[in-house]
Amino acid sequence: MPSWTLSSFIAVALMSFATVAGAQTTAPPPVGEKIEILPMTFSPDGLSGPGGERLRDAMTSAQFIALGEDHGLAGSPELAQALAHDAAAIAETQDAGPVYHVVEVGPHSAEWIAAQIQTGGVDSLSNAFAGRPWAMPFLTNVEDAALAAPFARSGRLWGIDQEFIGAPSILLELLAARTKDKTVRARLATWMGQDRAALSAGNFGDVMMSTAGPTDFAELRKGFPDDAEAAAIIDALAESARIYRLNNDGQYLQNNEERRVLMQNYFLAAYRAAAVPAPHVLFKMGAYHMGRGTTPTSIYDIGSLLPGLAAANGRTSLHIAYVPMGGMVRAVKPSPEGFTGVQPYRDEVIAPIFTAAGLAADAVPAQGHVLIPLAPLRHSLQGKKLRDLPVFSRFLLIGFDYLVTTRSAEPATHFEAVGKPTPR
Repeated sequence: MPSWTLSSFIAVALMSFATVAGAQTTAPPPVGEKIEILPMTFSPDGLSGPGGERLRDAMTSAQFIALGEDHGLAGSPELAQALAHDAAAIAETQDAGPVYHVVEVGPHSAEWIAAQIQTGGVDSLSNAFAGRPWAMPFLTNVEDAALAAPFARSGRLWGIDQEFIGAPSILLELLAARTKDKTVRARLATWMGQDRAALSAGNFGDVMMSTAGPTDFAELRKGFPDDAEAAAIIDALAESARIYRLNNDGQYLQNNEERRVLMQNYFLAAYRAAAVPAPHVLFKMGAYHMGRGTTPTSIYDIGSLLPGLAAANGRTSLHIAYVPMGGMVRAVKPSPEGFTGVQPYRDEVIAPIFTAAGLAADAVPAQGHVLIPLAPLRHSLQGKKLRDLPVFSRFLLIGFDYLVTTRSAEPATHFEAVGKPTPR
């Protein structure tokens, strides 16, 4: 399709008026956009297949690659590894400097895992997370850790989220190592023990991040005079706990607004401190965070920041959703057997779009992945069909450029499950 500018639109309008006035034959209507379902494969060595080639072409102008996922899947971090490989090759040809990677993890937790990887590699994380499988989201999965590893080793891993509800199992341990005060250590040990019991039972309401208030954090801070690093960790925990309390109190909109501000501030601080101006950045976060426009949580998230920031640098932002149509997924399911479990993936997002567009599910092969450019699909559903879609389905269509999907999704491999058979 041609690129329509204001001048070309006016020209077409004038031609249409002349045709009517002169009683000449009406020009044929424009040909509709073709809805494409393109096979693709990906590996640590990059993208391939018709879908991979299309996506790589779109990457050539992109400063930001925003991959939004539904969590607990192996395919999204594996796709991100391929994107990272090809983005690095493109950036090298453009003399644009290295690619950085943003994760949905708190900055202090990200620093901790980067240190673990630098010291012992990805395999060492099985021991690092032993006894605390809840320590952080996503990087406790093997595929996500493998994606993060090269960035962690080179100082290019940015954690921009609040510190997770399970982060005290790591961060309080770091604080305990920084003090000889027995009273402070005892307080930290009590919190860690309470968290371990609560999280093992799946009782998130009794963890430190739900029960500790501003006074608790202020008292803890007094135990680390003249220790700027400890103060930064405590302040990050206090701010994260404040944001969690908004959610616990039913103030869901405020919770998401405050979390977005925190993420934006962390991101912009890392962005400004990068070794090169206008650095290339690969994001992999939940799809709500990565799409453009009003999210299903009724806020503008960090995905809405990226297009303007890229445009100011003469670049674009590329928004890709990884959402499957079927298969298996890893979910948080605390039990005596472990903190997570594998279950069938239930598609509530893609099926309504396919139904509205008159597409059969088997238009997507039973195995493997496909790339679907979303502009033709949303244009075919504009108006009432688009408005009547479920909220997340509509957000996906409007907020992303491409969908990568499959009917045979594989679950992520949590470190607690390493060496154990995966349920089918």
